[in-house]
Amino acid sequence: MTEKFLSGGKFDFNDLAKQMQQMRKMGGMGGLLNLMPGMGKIKEQMKNANIDDKLIKRQEAIIQSMTPIERKGVDLLQASRKRRIAAGAGVDVADVNRLIKQFLEMQKVMKQVQKLGKSGFMRSMMPRFGGGFQGKQ
Repeated sequence: MTEKFLSGGKFDFNDLAKQMQQMRKMGGMGGLLNLMPGMGKIKEQMKNANIDDKLIKRQEAIIQSMTPIERKGVDLLQASRKRRIAAGAGVDVADVNRLIKQFLEMQKVMKQVQKLGKSGFMRSMMPRFGGGFQGKQ
């Protein structure tokens, strides 16, 4: 996935769904926080705030309720499509809007990562962190 973004690929809902699936395989939010040192306090705060892995499943259901074309183009998601997606996923339109807002923020971050990749910074850092790009610096 990193190679796709650094080569200029566009981040879409399919990519977001893949990230969510990977996160669930790693044990969800709790599993990810357990992997990071010093995250015990945050994990406790998340537990108190009732943030759980059901949210991830709900977001996956929203994405699965989209057509393949809608997953590729967030700009297609007008009110009538949002209502259909919400009904298909068994959630409110507000949940669909929340996911779209999160997605747009992530898309901005991915564009910044692409800019760093074009500068060569990300390609030089990836081998240090066990990522790809060995020999492509």
